[in-house]
Amino acid sequence: MENIEITNFEELPFGENTNQSAQIAPVENGIEYEVLSDNNTLEYIDYLNLTKAIEILAEFFDVDATAIAKENKLCSVALGSSIEAAFEKIVDCDPLAVIGSTIGFSKELTIEVAKQLNAMKIRNVIATKYSNDALEYLLNNSEINIIHVKSPLQELLGFNTKDIKVTPFGYLTQSQNDSKLTKSTFKVAGKTKPTQQQAEDAIFAWKIAKYSQSRCAIIAKDLSTKAIIQGRTNLAEAVETAMDIACENTKEAVLAVDGAIENEEVVNAAIQGRIGLIIEANDGINSEKITKLADKYEISLIKTGLRNNKY
Repeated sequence: MENIEITNFEELPFGENTNQSAQIAPVENGIEYEVLSDNNTLEYIDYLNLTKAIEILAEFFDVDATAIAKENKLCSVALGSSIEAAFEKIVDCDPLAVIGSTIGFSKELTIEVAKQLNAMKIRNVIATKYSNDALEYLLNNSEINIIHVKSPLQELLGFNTKDIKVTPFGYLTQSQNDSKLTKSTFKVAGKTKPTQQQAEDAIFAWKIAKYSQSRCAIIAKDLSTKAIIQGRTNLAEAVETAMDIACENTKEAVLAVDGAIENEEVVNAAIQGRIGLIIEANDGINSEKITKLADKYEISLIKTGLRNNKY
């Protein structure tokens, strides 16, 4: 096994709690970035939230994308015809999550968006580029931490080949989840065929599930999340909660989960929410039964053959 040497630690104000010390050190092949503001010091949780935002933005590096992260979790993600359009979608998804959050942008941040950010009490903003007037406005009128990503976003996909966790039983290591999904690789099961928009939303939602904690339920529509529920021990509970949060936005929307659906309660919740398409792994013991139930209620079903467990 290769040895990893960590040096050049920089002290952080504190860790997860104020009684915990914390440090950060450079990582090989890590992101090249610059903190443009000098009003605040980045904290332990800030680096975790910035990581969550930049990971998902790397998946959408070639389009106008925005992402909100908070408490080391993705809160909402949206794509649009412009950064302004994507930002409008993301705020509509979860307005409360915006306060004190980290918001990331895959393309240039404009003055129109900068003015809205300043009114929303954002903690951090991270972007690949800032327009001159947007940067000047934020520096002069806000207390937001402003981070500029200098590395091309696509280079951040799988930048670290190993995932390492420290346990009392020993070091656990595994390769990174580099699974990929496109419309040409997934399998449409059952009798009901998805629309073009539903197929695109399915790929979008599946990518978000990849970066969410298991068990997760992602509801998406028009390339925007309507609910992200993650870190549950029961998939049925996660889906039912997601349906409650998305409310009327579930009609003809897409439901993505990180594994295989084993319980009919998951599909029943989707039926009640009038979900149009479900995307799941399709390697469970009840896959045939799930397919028949989806067919009965004319729900499109996409089976990927790939799990996105993330613990």
